[in-house]
Amino acid sequence: MKTFYAGIDIGTNTLLLLILSKDSNGMIEIVRDEHRIARLGEGVHEKGFISDGAMQRAHQILQEYADILKQYQSLQLRIVATSAMRDAVNRKDVKQLFENILEKPIEIISGEEEAYLTYLGSKEQYSDPLIIDIGGGSTECIRETGNGCQIISLNIGAVRLHETYVNNLPISKYKLEEAKRYIKDAISSLQFNEFDTVIATAGTPTTLAAMDLEISDISSETIHGHFLHISDIKIMTHSLLNSSFEEILLLPGVHPQRADILPAGALILQELLLHFNIEGCTVSKKGLRFGVAYSIMNC
Repeated sequence: MKTFYAGIDIGTNTLLLLILSKDSNGMIEIVRDEHRIARLGEGVHEKGFISDGAMQRAHQILQEYADILKQYQSLQLRIVATSAMRDAVNRKDVKQLFENILEKPIEIISGEEEAYLTYLGSKEQYSDPLIIDIGGGSTECIRETGNGCQIISLNIGAVRLHETYVNNLPISKYKLEEAKRYIKDAISSLQFNEFDTVIATAGTPTTLAAMDLEISDISSETIHGHFLHISDIKIMTHSLLNSSFEEILLLPGVHPQRADILPAGALILQELLLHFNIEGCTVSKKGLRFGVAYSIMNC
């Protein structure tokens, strides 16, 4: 007999649903792994609230997810919301709306809890990894220590940086310097002891991996575990920042609803890796939604 475990990640840019099954022998399988872009955090940094348009996009997606969940019996579900919901002044109303659709409670988790769950979902077989999760509104850096996890949540993300500095492409030299200064100020005090591997998760590194591999299918298994060299990231970031929106849309693996924020996300990843002075990162397609599901599985 199989038991099903589901995690929903209500993020600043994406809404993600993962359903795992676990049998009596402890075998875990991925049953559904759904990705949708709602851009819930659009305008939140500037205006302070989640817009009606963003709520409507999310409403449609969450209704679809609710219909999927009804197909499974013996299902345990955990739903978390991150940066956009943390920051929005109308988060209580939005939370109530979404809970009515899903008929389950939603947790608006802290940046630290988000980071821990991302680590839980991404670490896999790596013995001493540093996890970097570039979200729409925030970026988390996590590393396990002898006393638990060292977690730092940074108030920079792909949507936030795009709306503030990288909203006109090709980017001007002045705006690029402003964006770099903003990122460097945010990460200047970021310090971790030595680590073996950097794992980068979320939409930015997976899209960069697709570009690097020159494949259009973002679901390809070759993306997970792909190593991105810093030299290649710098080339891709420079190209993205100096391209038009229409040119970015033509690149392999670029989702139309991610194209505008991809240059900002790539710049964040580049500056983080340069800050740590390392040769690159391993891409993970897992992350928060896996950690959410694992957290209720007790595996």
